[in-house]
This record gives sequence, C-alpha cells and structure tokens, in this order.
Amino acid sequence: MTKPKILISEDEVIIAEDIAASLEEMGYQACAIDSGENTLEMIRTMQPDLVLLDVNLKGDADGIEIGSKIKEEFHIPFIYLTAYADKDTLDRAKKTEPDGFLAKPFDEKNLRSAIEIALYKHDSNAKNGDAEGPASPKSHKESDLQTDYIFVKVKHRIIKVHYSDILWVEAYDNYSFIVTADQKYLVSSTLKDMEHKLPSGNFVRVHRSYIANLDKVEALEENSVVFSKGDVPIGKSYKKTLMSRFNII
Repeated sequence: MTKPKILISEDEVIIAEDIAASLEEMGYQACAIDSGENTLEMIRTMQPDLVLLDVNLKGDADGIEIGSKIKEEFHIPFIYLTAYADKDTLDRAKKTEPDGFLAKPFDEKNLRSAIEIALYKHDSNAKNGDAEGPASPKSHKESDLQTDYIFVKVKHRIIKVHYSDILWVEAYDNYSFIVTADQKYLVSSTLKDMEHKLPSGNFVRVHRSYIANLDKVEALEENSVVFSKGDVPIGKSYKKTLMSRFNII
C-alpha cells in the first residue's frame, strides 16, 4: 500500500523538520519546504496527497492566500497550522474552505486525526464523483513542459535542482544518483522513472545505467562521454542514437 505523501509548508525550519519526522514515524511520506512562495510549484511537481500549510507564512503571499490558490487549482486537501488566530484571520481562513485547522503546539494524536479525517473526506468525495471539485493537478509530463527544474528530497528538505545543473543520472539498484558539478543526490526513482521525468530534448540514455545531459557534454571518446567532473560509459546499443544527436563535422 502506498504511503500518503504530505507536503509541509512552514517557514520555521525546526518546526517543519519536527513535523516531518513525526509524520514519517506515523507511516506517511513527508516533504518539508520553508518557502511559501514555492508551495504551488512543489505541488505541481510532487503531487502530494495533502498539504499542511502555516497560516503566517512570510513572503508576498501568506498561507491563506496560498490556501485559496490550492483550492482553486488543485483537488487535494489542505490543513492550516497556526500559533495564533484572531477573528479576522479565522474569517479569511474559513472562506478558503480548508480541510482542517490545527493550533500550535499540537500533539501527534491531533495531527494524525486531522490528517486521517481530511484524507478520508477527500477519498469519499472522489469515490462519489465530486464533479464540482477543482481540476486535478497536472501530470508530470505536463509540468515538465512548464518548468526547468525538479525537486529532490534530501532528508526532510526538498531542494530545487535545475536541469541545466545536472551532468548525468546514474542507476543505483532501485534508486538513482543525480550528479551535478557540486552535489550528488540519491533519489528514490529508478533510472527508467528518471528517463520519463527528465526532458528528452536534453537528456539521453547513453548506457543501461546512465542518462547524460547533452548540454553538459564536453567531449566524446570511443567508449565514454566526458564531462567537467568525470566521464560515463557509452553502451554499444546506445552509441548510434547518441552520436546522431550531435552536429559532428
């Protein structure tokens, strides 16, 4: 059974990481972000099952404004988190029709209950064919056409990695390494999954265990692709297709 994926939008990093750790102990997949401005982008990319949203996010838009946009654009439940709430804030929050409201500090029991109720309501509406609900999130392929980056989970944080920074992707059992000039990220996707997620215009399979970013290739040797940070092998069955992608004179 797939674990529900929960996005935490909370600009207090310590609080976000504590919530993420609690959620993972409860059996959920947890992804924390400390910038409210990236919340909508992350929903499009990660497609979470539920969002925990701090009402008092800093930035151009507070949590309630973001909640309103989630309601308009995505068919996923969201729960507000807040340390305090005056009447005006509550009135604004209610108009966005959240699926729950948790006052800080809250314990794990209240957190679990709020999440389970919100997920249950969402599943029930989906099974009953809630035709009036907002449109479902766009698929990964549709999102890829509009973005030039992916998000990578590192512990309890999610980091934006631009396609232009990736040198190659390397298979590692049922996982993959995304290699940039400065970092090497381990992600829970197979190389086949990564091949579908990355734009085919730049990223090409060059070996059964490697995908190369053609924009980052510095040289081609008989049996390898050379990058600034190192080289990766070329598989015999991939060589002809790879060579056809370059303007060789």
